[in-house]
Amino acid sequence: MSHLTPSGDRTASNRGEPPRRVKVGVGDLAVVNDGATLTTSGLGSCVAVALVDPVTDTRGLLHAMLPSADGNASHTPRPAKYVDSGLGTLVDELASAGASPARLEARLVGGAEMLDLTAAVGPRNVDRARECLEDAGIPIVASDVGDAVGRTVRFLSGGDLAVRAADGFERTL
Repeated sequence: MSHLTPSGDRTASNRGEPPRRVKVGVGDLAVVNDGATLTTSGLGSCVAVALVDPVTDTRGLLHAMLPSADGNASHTPRPAKYVDSGLGTLVDELASAGASPARLEARLVGGAEMLDLTAAVGPRNVDRARECLEDAGIPIVASDVGDAVGRTVRFLSGGDLAVRAADGFERTL
């Protein structure tokens, strides 16, 4: 499920309240342009791709489980489950929300090597995300990938991405 909030809905920030939070589940994506904070957790071998148009502050977050929809990107019922189809869908939704694909910047998080080292899903997710972003002409401005630790992210207004690792270490990308 994706979420889009009309850009005119700024009531919470106008009243001094904390920004609205939009949770992005596993195999899901969301787009906001109202200052809301996008969050996702449980990033082990999954990868999060955070895209922002810095001019409009239109932001999107993808939490993908697997690298590729294997050629069925247009027919998959859950495109966000896969890096390739999810990224295409995210760029389309960002453009519909007012972002310019030519101005998008990416931050990439996750892709850890957790329990199943034989399948190497985490590194393959990261590789596929990098390939798709390069093909789309979207620069990766920051990343926190690999290792053997899970992560949680908060994608803040202005484009900062706060990453908290399961070991307690927190950084902003």
